Amino acid sequence: MTSYLSTDPTLDKILKYADGHGMLPDGGLILACVSGGADSMAMLEILLEISAARNFDVAAAHFNHMLRGAESDRDEAFVRGACKERGIPLYCGSGDVGANAKESGTGTEEAARELRYGFFYDAAALAGAARVAAAHTSDDNAETVVMNLVRGAGAAGLSGIPPIRGEMVVRPMLCVSREEVMRFISVRDIPFVEDSTNTQDIYTRNRLRRSVMPVLRDMNPRLAETISTAAELARFDEDYLSEAADRFIADRCSASRSPRFGTAAGSPLRAPSSQPVAPNSVDASELLALPRAVSGRVIRKLFERASDGGGSLPYRQVEAVLGLCGNKNPSARLSLPDAAVYREYGRIVFGRADRAGGAAGPSRADGAGGAGGAGGAESFETVYLAEGEFMIGALGLKITCKKLACGDTINKSFTSFLFKRVDICGKIAVRPRREGDSIRLSGHNGTKSLKKLFIETRIPAGKRPLVPVIADECGVLAVYGIGIGSRALAAPGDPAVLIEFEETT
Repeated sequence: MTSYLSTDPTLDKILKYADGHGMLPDGGLILACVSGGADSMAMLEILLEISAARNFDVAAAHFNHMLRGAESDRDEAFVRGACKERGIPLYCGSGDVGANAKESGTGTEEAARELRYGFFYDAAALAGAARVAAAHTSDDNAETVVMNLVRGAGAAGLSGIPPIRGEMVVRPMLCVSREEVMRFISVRDIPFVEDSTNTQDIYTRNRLRRSVMPVLRDMNPRLAETISTAAELARFDEDYLSEAADRFIADRCSASRSPRFGTAAGSPLRAPSSQPVAPNSVDASELLALPRAVSGRVIRKLFERASDGGGSLPYRQVEAVLGLCGNKNPSARLSLPDAAVYREYGRIVFGRADRAGGAAGPSRADGAGGAGGAGGAESFETVYLAEGEFMIGALGLKITCKKLACGDTINKSFTSFLFKRVDICGKIAVRPRREGDSIRLSGHNGTKSLKKLFIETRIPAGKRPLVPVIADECGVLAVYGIGIGSRALAAPGDPAVLIEFEETT
């Protein structure tokens, strides 16, 4: 859309940029984040001038960080006065950033940002705002890119400050420099307040702004514009590669529920209704075959899902996950902060730390896993059977037990079992596998330990504690999803006990 003004190049530039990114709502309200500084006061003035022609309203929001004592209160009073004078609706909030940072263990800048944006979103909801406008400039963007570069960021970090955050926050000032803002402020004689900490090297950004950026600007007078252009190009690359990772995850990574038990997909012994793969998992060979730019993003996205947004993985931990793909141990694992990554034979599974045995601390890739195996799956309580119906809530299984005469047709499924009554020793129980359990499967030669049987049928280590074992006081009678033993096998005409399993969820 063409600007309705042509006499002010700064305003025209901002309007063109905002229109190019669809920042301005068609009607409704824009909530301007106003600190009282030059950038935000200039943005407030610009939005007010545009609003009449574009048919939207403007309100302001101010957050008092309580970090500078009387000066913080002065800023709030200034914003209140300026908005009252112009008849601009104002929403004010405050929070003890220092106390919040100490309690959460984060830095002051991060804590301030979290509290500030939390308030802005709440104020926007209260005001019914269509957009929240923040006054970041191209200089802010350049500083952010350089800081992220120093910290070792990839394309996402080098993309700088996005023009739009989510569907709500817009930054119409990103196209102009601080110098252009000050020129606009001077011409319009717009009052503002100075933050005294901007001249102090107490924050990383201040040190960068005061000591590093001037040197770079001497090398390139158009530094902010140049870095902003580079950041935009990095953002294009990041968006494309991130979409490629999303497509791979949608096509190749399971979003279904995890299998409670059962063997690998394709095995003739797999329980027919069990799911073939776990959620947040990926085939190791397929992951390794991806271009490195995509595989790293797939890993980070699956990690973020598993850890409920617990943060992004640094480069060395992404490399560790790729290393896990080539690990020959079918139950190898890697413990990460907030999540654990482990192998289930040919798949790499991302699980929560509290479910997968992971813990914060040094990463490790090995085959250890405790009683729950690499996946650390929870087990279930033993159920002693009599005639009737029973539930194993932890597995979502209903068990039916009844006495009958064995018919001429023997059910050979792996979810329904017939046992000869006179060969059953004492009570029948459905329980998890125990150390030393073994079985001689009907139709097979020799006795095998359940541990070896689970390995041969490729049941992931993390699922083994969830496989129901049917046993009496003399040992194992059958294994759900695998088969029945020969010791108490019923023949046609035998008085028998029928035990049937049915998934309920």
